Amino acid sequence: MNIVLWADLQCPFCYTGETNLKHAIEELGIQDKVKMDIKAYEIHDDSMGNGILPMKEVFIEKHGMSDKEAEQTIEGINEMGRNEAGLDLNFGNVRESNDHDAHRVYKMARERGCGEQVRNALFEAYFGQDLVLHDRNVLLDIAQKNGLDRDEVKQMLESNLYNIEVENDQMEADAIRIESVPCFFIDLEKIPEHITKEAFMEILKKHM
Repeated sequence: MNIVLWADLQCPFCYTGETNLKHAIEELGIQDKVKMDIKAYEIHDDSMGNGILPMKEVFIEKHGMSDKEAEQTIEGINEMGRNEAGLDLNFGNVRESNDHDAHRVYKMARERGCGEQVRNALFEAYFGQDLVLHDRNVLLDIAQKNGLDRDEVKQMLESNLYNIEVENDQMEADAIRIESVPCFFIDLEKIPEHITKEAFMEILKKHM
């Protein structure tokens, strides 16, 4: 079974959806039957700021929400992650930035056999610890703690390595008209949104 998904590392719906999918695969016991490819999709560009405003202020200043509306939106997102996937999101305090380099670190980690550990750590750093994924020191710390050599990652980040891979992921998403993430393909069946573990299980059973 081939699964391809496009996701951003700062998207709570991507984090929840990926987690639901992984839980569904584990519950069905089909880990050895699934080949998964996770592709980069960058929601935040440099013009949106690099880790200055907490998300609550972003909702108020950039999206015109009232303080109460922003709090309700954030709590709804936190509740989604908690109820659907058991995730402890702290979305009101996260700070948006361009995470191009974080996607590059993940791609390097995947090649070195520690992609899942690094990806989980990137999600936890952003959603659980309010760390900024644009900060290369944050990325180096995560890489070092999860199976990568700090100096090698530093050299990679100072080079152009994996830039093309990340950009190609985005170009492929544009070519097949992916306009929002997460977007999943299970044996070419398109699932253009995050869904629950139970819903994933029903879809996966059809492809077994």
